[in-house]
Amino acid sequence: MFFMKKNFILFLLTLTITSGFSVNSQIIRVTDSTRISLVTCSPYQSEVYAKFGHTGLRVFDASQNIDMLFNWGIFSFDTKHFYAKFIIGYCDYMLGVVDTEVFLKEYRSRESSVVEQVLNLNMTEKTDLIDLLSENCQPQNREYRYNFVFDNCATRPRDLIIHAVNCSAEHLVLNNLNHTQLTYRDLVSQYVGRNTWLMFGIDLIFGANSDIIPSQNQAMFLPEIFANEFADAKIVNDSTTERNIVSKQSYLVPQVAEKYYPNANNFSFPFLTFFVILLVRIYFFVCEMKYTGKKYLKTDCSILIITGIVGCIAFFLTFISVHPLVGRNFNILWLMPLNMVVGVLIWFKPMRKILFFYFIVYLLLILYSLWIYAIGVQVINIASIPVILTMALVAISWIIRSKRAFRHTKYEKWIQKHLRF
Repeated sequence: MFFMKKNFILFLLTLTITSGFSVNSQIIRVTDSTRISLVTCSPYQSEVYAKFGHTGLRVFDASQNIDMLFNWGIFSFDTKHFYAKFIIGYCDYMLGVVDTEVFLKEYRSRESSVVEQVLNLNMTEKTDLIDLLSENCQPQNREYRYNFVFDNCATRPRDLIIHAVNCSAEHLVLNNLNHTQLTYRDLVSQYVGRNTWLMFGIDLIFGANSDIIPSQNQAMFLPEIFANEFADAKIVNDSTTERNIVSKQSYLVPQVAEKYYPNANNFSFPFLTFFVILLVRIYFFVCEMKYTGKKYLKTDCSILIITGIVGCIAFFLTFISVHPLVGRNFNILWLMPLNMVVGVLIWFKPMRKILFFYFIVYLLLILYSLWIYAIGVQVINIASIPVILTMALVAISWIIRSKRAFRHTKYEKWIQKHLRF
């Protein structure tokens, strides 16, 4: 969920090694003045990793000169095979404990707001939560396997708070009016923009699993939703008495710049780009069929290889990666990984008979994918529509071309009878 600049990360990691042990060895006397707060940082537009915001827990007690922030968003790019691990879903993050002012300095430089929600916990709940934080700081517990949806910088503090409340024979009740019926895909698009290049790429690798509506608790994987849910949440005990879980809300870093939320209503630039490509391919098709008879091999070669490469990535994420939202991705039906090989084979005339059957199957898969989208099994990005139509046109064009390879063979009559185009 949250990434930090490399130099700042290394600095925080150094502090983590020292302060992580001190939290355990230092006896924090939980008093009435001990304050535990949920800290939420607003989204930031320049880096992809900061578009979703960030969450941490602050422990403050002026009488004991304590003001530390627990941050589950620490990692290092220097980790061996970091990018490969992140893509597969085996990336480890770390809990860091830093001085609150050090943490806030980064967000002041970004002009991102930081909101503090003081938790309205009793002495037992404070003690239990401090114990859980201390346990998390132990060297053997400090690292955790990061998961964008189920285990990140927001879900970690959420689970600890709920656990501390439950340990005191009470339970947390969320305001059902806050729950949205948006899917995981919809929630992500709110932060990156529905019609942006980034969301187009995300939609290519997100599968049908991302079109599930998360529960109210699951939706709190996003920091701002987490903060909004807790703003109205209640702590209820067995005697049905209740109290707000947040006693006070204020800005640690005031909002300077306007919060960044991409305009999802802008007409899609990716759509326009691919629509132009579709028009060009239609023009080539008409020229080839009616006028020049010229074969636009370079164009089709480029299209097939690019879709094949993207298809390999989508295929890998769907069947290899453990990321939860990339499963059951029907985009691979038209982002066929084999297209990468076929893009080379179209240059060899002896391969035309094989290509004939390949493109028939490929065209059927494209039609099947359109049916999948039509019945709502998986949501499709609008910019993918002209791409799919372009691929269908490429398939039809090559079926017609390759059909000529069967002239004067025993298959010619059957093909002429069943494939009249």
